[in-house]
Amino acid sequence: MSNLVRISLSLEESLLDKLSDMVNESGYENRSEYIRDLIRDKLIYEQWESGKEVVATVTVVYNHHQRGLTEKLVELQHHSGEHVLAATHLHLSHEICSEMIMIKGRGDNIKKLANSIRQLRGVLNVNFSMSTTGEHIS
Repeated sequence: MSNLVRISLSLEESLLDKLSDMVNESGYENRSEYIRDLIRDKLIYEQWESGKEVVATVTVVYNHHQRGLTEKLVELQHHSGEHVLAATHLHLSHEICSEMIMIKGRGDNIKKLANSIRQLRGVLNVNFSMSTTGEHIS
């Protein structure tokens, strides 16, 4: 880590206790690491809101017996305007499948794609994990 700087922070005792509990529950070795990750999470959120290029994993759970659904999922990925980096298909049961789609692009467009997928008949759940290209967070 470059140019490590020590800072002082003032908190109410009750807030410090809550911070310590969160640090312990999360398995961090110290508060500094936990706070660094909180800051990075906020920076990633801001990247998503500002329209900068980000990455995400969209997880889709669906009934693959729904007529035409698989083709519609592929069609949406091809025409989303964002760059699909990878997609993984899993068979969860005889009827239920899951796809994890890794996408690079603007956050608002990734959200639109996830919402378009969510609206398809036969889709049971769509969730996405926001991440970053790694720029501007350190």
